[in-house]
Amino acid sequence: MEPMYERLVEKLKTTSTIRWFPGHGAEESWIEEAEQELGFRLPPSYRWWATHYGDGWLNGGHILSIGDPEHREYTDSDLLYIHRLNKAEDWWVSRFPDRVDVFIPDSDEQFFFDTSVRDEQGEFTVMCYDLINNEIFPCASSFAEFLERLIDEYV
Repeated sequence: MEPMYERLVEKLKTTSTIRWFPGHGAEESWIEEAEQELGFRLPPSYRWWATHYGDGWLNGGHILSIGDPEHREYTDSDLLYIHRLNKAEDWWVSRFPDRVDVFIPDSDEQFFFDTSVRDEQGEFTVMCYDLINNEIFPCASSFAEFLERLIDEYV
């Protein structure tokens, strides 16, 4: 296991900040189906989270998951379901062409992948959209780093 994941596993073992449901990880075929529709491969650390932990709950919101395709049409914690809803809005597509939401807490911020650029490990930057100030800025260089920051911030 990579050191990045080892740190994250240890933090997840000792925190009540992020709640998840053991045994509800995504199957590889679900991830591949989502990637086919999205048109790109999801970042390695998000794939790791999705297969090992599934989804999570933090600060009144879901860390979006890749759910069972049978239930995707009505699961508001599914990354692809939320992406489909967003893509159905022309204004959204024109304003955020490279955005895939990953965490929508019950607060004044939203977090998403900027899919316009990948780093050498295949990761997308996780961006923060500050709704109050209408500002978008980088939050973390990978999904794993993003989860670590959430745990540290909400401890």
